[in-house]
Amino acid sequence: MQHKNILLLLVLSIFSYFPLSAQEHSHSGNFDIDAFKKKRAEFIIEKVNLTDAEAKAFIPLANELLDKRFELNRAIRKESRELRKKSNKTNADYERLLEASSTVKIKEAQLEQEYLQKFKKVLSAEKIYKYKQADAEYMKELVDTKSGRERSRRK
Repeated sequence: MQHKNILLLLVLSIFSYFPLSAQEHSHSGNFDIDAFKKKRAEFIIEKVNLTDAEAKAFIPLANELLDKRFELNRAIRKESRELRKKSNKTNADYERLLEASSTVKIKEAQLEQEYLQKFKKVLSAEKIYKYKQADAEYMKELVDTKSGRERSRRK
């Protein structure tokens, strides 16, 4: 269970990373989600050792799950930003954010179950397990890279 929580926090960190890093990834000022998905897919294909047929069937599903997670967390990210900006925070503000966050976690768990069943139709359990490890590794590398850039900018 703790591993799932760490992975969830990592994914949420990445999703909050998108708008913050927009200028670093595109001249137009928008995060290039297509480039992100392409690099992530290449990483997963290599780490999981997916065949061409497996990759063709699986990567669209993995991207679909990523998009749905992003959408689920959109409102929480917005509320979190608004709360950080607010000068006179109330206990009710924090309560509302905690409740919304808890609801999103439940919905994400349901989404995970739904997509696990879809993944099982195209990959073996071993490859699904390897995918989860590879995805977490990719996200961690992304966060580490971002953190390194921020530290070097502050110096």
